[in-house]
Amino acid sequence: MIVHVYPGGDLITHETDGDECVCGPTIEPVPRDDGTYGWLHTHHSLDNREAKETQ
Repeated sequence: MIVHVYPGGDLITHETDGDECVCGPTIEPVPRDDGTYGWLHTHHSLDNREAKETQ
């Protein structure tokens, strides 16, 4: 299973049907309880909103 997390209202429509998005998503494996892995695709905004976020 692949799960995509992407910013809403961005300057582009993010590609969520594969891993070829122009934003260069970060892709990481996520272990499941049964020992297999799923994939998390975290997309990046093109309007640079991450730079303004605080943790």
